Amino acid sequence: MDDNTISRQRRYVDIASSLASASHLYKKAADAILAGEDEKTYYAWVKEANLLVDDAFPEKVPPKYVPEPIATKGFDWKTLTQILIPVIAILGILLFLVFSGTTGDLTKTWNLEDIQKNSLYPKQAPTN
Repeated sequence: MDDNTISRQRRYVDIASSLASASHLYKKAADAILAGEDEKTYYAWVKEANLLVDDAFPEKVPPKYVPEPIATKGFDWKTLTQILIPVIAILGILLFLVFSGTTGDLTKTWNLEDIQKNSLYPKQAPTN
């Protein structure tokens, strides 16, 4: 016999022993169900038997899905510009309103009489 035949023979013996053990565990699970034992007991035997069957036939069991890591492409400048452009525009509008509005003179010092003169309410009718 050559090496290939010997390795196949060993593999078939391993499969046969795994299936015999799995069959025995399935029989124990069936007896446990008939005896009315706890569900955890016979579920553990079924789970172990399923693992033995999966080990016997690894080509039949699909491999567990492992997602591939996603490589990052670097810093995303698009998001930063989408945020910074509106912020700069709003700040520019606010500065324009501060410097060109009616109270845009930031060098002027206000006192109580100026505030009273420039406020809308109460308006007094001119007295002639």
